[in-house]
Amino acid sequence: MSKLIAALLVSLSLLACGGGGSEPVLPHQQLVGEVFDVASEWPTAELKSTFVYTGKLATSRAALAAGKQNILDLLFMSSPDAEQTLVQYTKDNSDLLVPGVRVLIDDEVFWDTADPNDSIEALQAQLDALSRSATMVRRYIPQASIGVTITPYATFARPNTLEYIKKLIPLIDWVATDPYWLGDKANIQALHDWSRTFNALAKTANPNMETWFIAQAFKMPSWDLNTFNGFIAEELTYAAGYDGVLFFGWQFVSEIDMAAAGMNFTPETKLLYKKYLK
Repeated sequence: MSKLIAALLVSLSLLACGGGGSEPVLPHQQLVGEVFDVASEWPTAELKSTFVYTGKLATSRAALAAGKQNILDLLFMSSPDAEQTLVQYTKDNSDLLVPGVRVLIDDEVFWDTADPNDSIEALQAQLDALSRSATMVRRYIPQASIGVTITPYATFARPNTLEYIKKLIPLIDWVATDPYWLGDKANIQALHDWSRTFNALAKTANPNMETWFIAQAFKMPSWDLNTFNGFIAEELTYAAGYDGVLFFGWQFVSEIDMAAAGMNFTPETKLLYKKYLK
């Protein structure tokens, strides 16, 4: 999630920015979550959700107290002192480590915007590191469900990366993908193809895999509204086939301008999300 946002911000700083699908159907008991920053955003939440992803422990605690389920941020697992940090984390946050809690150990794996490497050597090194992280989390938090996020941009014109994604999936418990459209019309069909097929790809690689679709709920004001609406309408039809859907951008947009947030969408655009709205 974060690397794509960073790429978007870079592209916006460099450039002077100057269809549709059928109605999404919300499957029975599909898991639904939203990315939040602080608990004070909940009273104004327009989306129905029972899961919370946040980078702030205070928000995670508030979520647990409110009866919501957490997706905990363990992105420190990629740091050199990961084991020491993990040990301390388990001591300090045992209240959050309930049975089955989902933890995110890496974000947008196999993708580096500065060095989009598709070499076997580089990919194997990353897979080995991810395997060590997963093993370490299972040692210290055996009750956790371990997951990562994957961006389709990591696979575009990178066939080796796609094969390594297939190798990674059996090592974890859940996987989320974030097929954000960042304003380039040339990417739309490739993003649709990915969203349509990734759920089956993940289930084939690991039949017990829990799949999450990270749904885009932000739009830069400069992007064409009709193109965006058509993209989202089709993407939400694919989202309905995943085990869970996690919305990013409705209220919390990270470093992006709040004008892009879903809460500021036009009524026409909000209508596309109606199956998920309160």
